[in-house]
Amino acid sequence: MEKYDLTIIGGGSGGLTAARIARSLGANVLLVDKDRLGGDCLNYGCVPSKSLIHVARIMQEAKQAAKFGLMPADLGVDMAKVSNYVQGVIARVAENEKAYTEGVTVKFGQVAFQSATELMLNDEIIGSRNTIVATGSHPAIPPVEGLAEVGFLTNEDVFDLMHVPAFIIIVGGGPVGVELGQAFERLGAKVTIIQGPERLLPKEDPEVSSTIADILTSEGINIVTNARFVKAGRNGDKKVVIAKIDNQLVPFAADEIVLALGRQPNVDGLQLEKAGIRYDEKGIKVDEYLQTSTSNILAIGDVIGGYLFTHVAAYQAGVAVRNALVPFSKKKVDYRVVPWCTFTDPEAARVGMTPAEASEAHNGQVRVVKFPWAEIDRAQAEGETAGFIKLVLAGKKDEIVGVHLVGARAGEMLGELSLAMQHNLTLNDILATIHAYPTMNTGLQQIVFEAYLEGEATARNRKIVRTVLNFRR
Repeated sequence: MEKYDLTIIGGGSGGLTAARIARSLGANVLLVDKDRLGGDCLNYGCVPSKSLIHVARIMQEAKQAAKFGLMPADLGVDMAKVSNYVQGVIARVAENEKAYTEGVTVKFGQVAFQSATELMLNDEIIGSRNTIVATGSHPAIPPVEGLAEVGFLTNEDVFDLMHVPAFIIIVGGGPVGVELGQAFERLGAKVTIIQGPERLLPKEDPEVSSTIADILTSEGINIVTNARFVKAGRNGDKKVVIAKIDNQLVPFAADEIVLALGRQPNVDGLQLEKAGIRYDEKGIKVDEYLQTSTSNILAIGDVIGGYLFTHVAAYQAGVAVRNALVPFSKKKVDYRVVPWCTFTDPEAARVGMTPAEASEAHNGQVRVVKFPWAEIDRAQAEGETAGFIKLVLAGKKDEIVGVHLVGARAGEMLGELSLAMQHNLTLNDILATIHAYPTMNTGLQQIVFEAYLEGEATARNRKIVRTVLNFRR
């Protein structure tokens, strides 16, 4: 029986990062996946979706060329070549990720726990002092009548389309739904987004949701909210989604149905019970050290629920490896500052609390400062003026507890903001940092400047300066 210091089940972002860290620390590491490395993000999620969004953005820019004094281009879409481009990006990223498995034993197949320290991989028994479960998640499929018979797409197969459907219904108005909806509308499809909650992107600040919805609507996307998907069927060669809206059944017809209704953890077949690991429909249960109910087995990423982001899985990987290999000096996870971005055009980016969350957490001692994206000079130069920056400040010291952005490349600003919040930097710290001009990031310095001028510190300093000036007179 082969024995390892650490076995990692799942070769996605979290698993690959854990493998590289553990190997760099000198551990004998086994990385196991069902069939290929890279996980959902590389093969079906972040990488292909952002590649498709890039192509769709080029199409949109060509259509809008006239506003810059250029002759507009009438571009067609060869979806087969677009798909080849997407697959090429996946292949190149996968090649770069090979560095994560240097010195790591990699095996493929079906794996299941036999005990807390033994695994069955295909027909082979493997011993492991510690195990990290990083099996990820898969698209949630609702138990809707007629759906299986009619057929549907998810993020696992939508990027394989060889043509752009004339009409697409996207069920789900979260990040995946709005990103795919805008991309396919720009590529020539007529898109309808059907959303159960009362607004798109319901986890975002309401003003962010409203702004993105207005932009999507202006591009021709039909948005239907408060609509529950209850049945699927056919009408001739069209697929039909029947939604319940205000107690009425309303049909929507299209050539393709795309489901974007969230994720479910990949736990089937692992035989977690044999290792004493607790889990439910939301995922494997872990503590603040990412340990499961069996202490030498940890879990990270989508399989534990919570923040279903690639960057969070990578962060958790570092914590889990440390806690597995150095259990006498364990580290807790810290989710106080978690950035995320929805890659619409313009992007919706966020870190920290919404104004409502901050007000509840800080007994109403919150102020919000808002700055129009159009007042960023670089945005004016590039004709990317839609959006805003919203700064959420708490307490007398104006602690930065949340930032919400809608704007071109807004996600690129999250690094500076996350660093500032993680290390409790003040408005003065950001204001005193020289930002290159003209960049989009000068918008951060501008809004911090406005917040400073409106704050209590400036009011106090004004009194001091007046006193000094009066004395000198």
